[in-house]
Amino acid sequence: MQDQTSRSVAIIGSGPGGMYVAQALLPKAPGCRIDIIDKLPTPFGLIRGGVAPDHQKTKKVDEKYAQSVASEGVRFIGNVTVGSDIDLEALRDAYDA
Repeated sequence: MQDQTSRSVAIIGSGPGGMYVAQALLPKAPGCRIDIIDKLPTPFGLIRGGVAPDHQKTKKVDEKYAQSVASEGVRFIGNVTVGSDIDLEALRDAYDA
């Protein structure tokens, strides 16, 4: 069995769902390498640009997401479209989950 420091996880999409997964994994798998892959050049999906100006509480969630991306072992990889820039099989080969 691998220890957690040698495990790697790819999260496809850096919107709310992907970022929630990253936040949930961080305390449960210390030392695990987490790559968040997104087709956009910047993380957080619609939270960054799709929240109405009168919903600032909702928009502040991106601060928590930014903390996750800044955590050791987590990196954001933008401008990558799964299916054209990299195929699913390559991701399966490169990551444990």
